[in-house]
Amino acid sequence: MLRGFIYIILTIFAITFIRAVIGLIGKAVAQLFGPENQQFGKSSGATPSGGQLVQCPGCGIYVSTETKLRKTSGGKKHYFCSEKCMKDFRA
Repeated sequence: MLRGFIYIILTIFAITFIRAVIGLIGKAVAQLFGPENQQFGKSSGATPSGGQLVQCPGCGIYVSTETKLRKTSGGKKHYFCSEKCMKDFRA
């Protein structure tokens, strides 16, 4: 009876330890492949939270009109998701 109780307690501790290790591995993988480490669409500064959404002419991603990355060409304002898209833009 006591031996069975000890096995149950050890099993609970083993499962808890395995879940903790898997959780740490999952967090590490999420940090490696998270959006802050992706090079595509990387912008300078904080992402604006207001304004109207318009399409970036460089790649087609929707960006806020409150972004700092904008250029006026031919009397029309263009908004960009990244400095790369803004530099590559030709009106």
